[in-house]
Order: sequence, then C-alpha cells, then structure tokens
Amino acid sequence: MILIEAVCLAVGAFVLLMPKEDPDLDELVNKKIKFEYQTETDRVVTYGLAVPRPNIDIQLLTVNDWSRPGIKVDSIDKIVVHYLGNPETTAQQNHDYFQSLKNLQNTYMSANYVVGTNGEIIQCVPDGEVAWASNKANYYSISIENCHLDSSGQFTEATYWSDVHLVAYLTEKYSLDRDDIIRHYDVTGKDCPKWYVEHPDEWEQFKDDVMTYRQECEQAQRNMIDELLHPDDDDETEEDILRKYLDGLNAETDVQLETSDQNLWDELKKRAEKAAAKDDAENEG
Repeated sequence: MILIEAVCLAVGAFVLLMPKEDPDLDELVNKKIKFEYQTETDRVVTYGLAVPRPNIDIQLLTVNDWSRPGIKVDSIDKIVVHYLGNPETTAQQNHDYFQSLKNLQNTYMSANYVVGTNGEIIQCVPDGEVAWASNKANYYSISIENCHLDSSGQFTEATYWSDVHLVAYLTEKYSLDRDDIIRHYDVTGKDCPKWYVEHPDEWEQFKDDVMTYRQECEQAQRNMIDELLHPDDDDETEEDILRKYLDGLNAETDVQLETSDQNLWDELKKRAEKAAAKDDAENEG
C-alpha cells in the first residue's frame, strides 16, 4: 500500500511539474529579435578578425627554464621585432637551437615566433607566455625573430612580407596599433634588428606596410559582407565568394581560412547575418 501511494505521489508531482501549454509560446519563439545598431567597426571587433591568419608552423618548445619557462605574461601590449644575428641560418635551425637549450643550459634565449628567409613562420612559444627575447618587455609583449642572409641584417622580400602579415594579424588580434610595433632597440638600445636601427625610415615604412595591409583586409572584409548580402551572380557559391575575398587581399604569403579560434567562413557568415539583422531593425524602426 505504501509503495502504491509513493508511486501515485511521484506521478502527481511529475504532472504538476510538466510545462503547461502557452498560446503565446510559438509567437515568442518566432519573434524577430531587434538588434541594436552597430557600426562596421563594432561588428569586426565583436565577430572576429579581418586579417587572415598567416600559415604558422606550430612547434612549441618543451617547457624548461632556458627557452620556454612557462610563465604567463602580464599583458600583450607590444609586438617586438628582432633579427637573429646569425646569417644564413633557417627558422627551423633556430627553433631547434632554442629547443636544445633545455639540455645545454648555457644561455636563456627564445622567441614566440621565428620567420625564415623563405617566409616560413614557426611558433616556438605561445602568445600568452614569456619568451626570453626582449628583456623587460618579455612580460608584456610578443617577440618575433627574423632570419637574414648576411651581416647587414636586411630581410629578404619573403621574410619582410611574412613579417608584415604576421604583425598585422597579431596587432589586430590583440587590439594593438602602429605605435605598439617596436624594435628590440626601442626596449634596450641594442642594435636589433640591425637593418632597421641603421635605416629608421625603412622601419617607419615597415609599420606603414603593416597598417596598410590591415586596412586592405578590413576593406576586403566589408566588400565580402556586402557580397554575401547582395550576391551579383545567383550561381556563385559561398566558396567562390570566399576565394574572391582571399584573392582580393593580394597577400604575399599564404593565408589560412580561419581567425584565431574559429573558421573564417563561419565568422564572415555571422557578420553577414548580423548586418542583415541590423538592416531589418532599421527598416522596422
């Protein structure tokens, strides 16, 4: 008898807890949400990056005191550009040297990224960790070492443009500006990167090229969003539009179809949908 009463009580409670029909439920679910107005800049900040991520070969060093201490940075406020000072070495060789320091234990040295003379990019230390490269700036910056062919320290064209695209990507990703791109020289007075210490006008041009590339990417992104909303050719696929977008960037290095964390195409679709919602909201208002 007690068991029967318990079962009845349980069934009764279940019935009481069941959601009742609500005649306004369908209307509520299907109600169009009115989005607040956002500028294009706001949408870019909210929904992802305009600058495509360069092809980066991620080869993280083993955590060790000598080259990757595993210490989190306090912030990311600067991008510090270096040159390696050992001509005719490759990005891979320098990565491997940093890795060997855990056994050699004779100097503290590394970088977050190394850019090779053929434009290849290797990531050695995650962005959010200290690399032993920039002295006191290690704790608030990302360091980029660059390979070179001779003692002048001048970058090859491939190194230069890979560096431009990597710095553009990182500055947008971490909301940094032109003045946040610095040389090792600007931290300690060291003759590094040698070519750009000795040729300050070319250093200013490098920073101009970074910001110009960012602006080109942002404009291409705006054009892309507009084309997603208003395609000229009904037979054109989404992939066709995306390819035209990437081709329109005129990138000197290969780019990956992604932002820092998500697929670039998904991000662009989100932005197009957001723009469409904004248009609807303005029309209703």
